[in-house]
Amino acid sequence: MPDSVSLKKEERIYLRSELNELFASRGSFVCYPFRVVYLEVPRQDLPLKMMVSIPKRRLKHAVDRNRMKRLTREAYRLTKKELIATIPPDTTLLVGFIYLKDRLSRYPTIQQAIEESFKRLQPPTKDPEEDD
Repeated sequence: MPDSVSLKKEERIYLRSELNELFASRGSFVCYPFRVVYLEVPRQDLPLKMMVSIPKRRLKHAVDRNRMKRLTREAYRLTKKELIATIPPDTTLLVGFIYLKDRLSRYPTIQQAIEESFKRLQPPTKDPEEDD
């Protein structure tokens, strides 16, 4: 399996310091059923790192929370290549997905939300005619 479609531990935000930095940032938006929290930091080992949070007050059963985390990670894993291509070479983007819905979602809904959030995370492209 190529590295571009895998999701290794190094690609996840698991250090408390990174989590605190991410949640202290002011960058966030809602891409239902997720709140997407993001932060650009100076380049680390990888251009993109992620985390998924499914609050217990939203989904009471652990099996449901685990399923939503699996579906979210899978949708992220399959579409991350498009976002990585747009990240500047001196930057690492930290992204957190926080589930907002009170019920389970189907995979197409999750995938669509991840793709939409990636479109919003991409830096705006400069129009070459604006430089004149």
